[in-house]
Amino acid sequence: DEYSLEDVVTHALRNAQRYRKPGSTINMKLQNSETAAMITIHNDGPHIADDMIDKIFEYGVSDQLDSGAHGNRGQGLFVAKTYMAKMGGTISVQNVADGVSFILSLQRGNA
Repeated sequence: DEYSLEDVVTHALRNAQRYRKPGSTINMKLQNSETAAMITIHNDGPHIADDMIDKIFEYGVSDQLDSGAHGNRGQGLFVAKTYMAKMGGTISVQNVADGVSFILSLQRGNA
């Protein structure tokens, strides 16, 4: 579903925008195989605390104390994970040497 995938990418990009170093770029990479497609969204910024890596996809999780006042209710990454699951895919995050990468993986259908 292209609209759900667009929402997932938008949520990941908003997160990358929020945490990237000022002036740095957000990079996206698409990798294809015969059976799968993987999109990596990378930002140069602070690492996610080890104890939060799995929790950031839970409903209501946000590190911003006044998140509700700014329209952030800790729903974006939860929605992204839910949509990816409905499409038979996954979303994960990992700390890398120069920042954080979100990895979206989807199985390719028969063309």
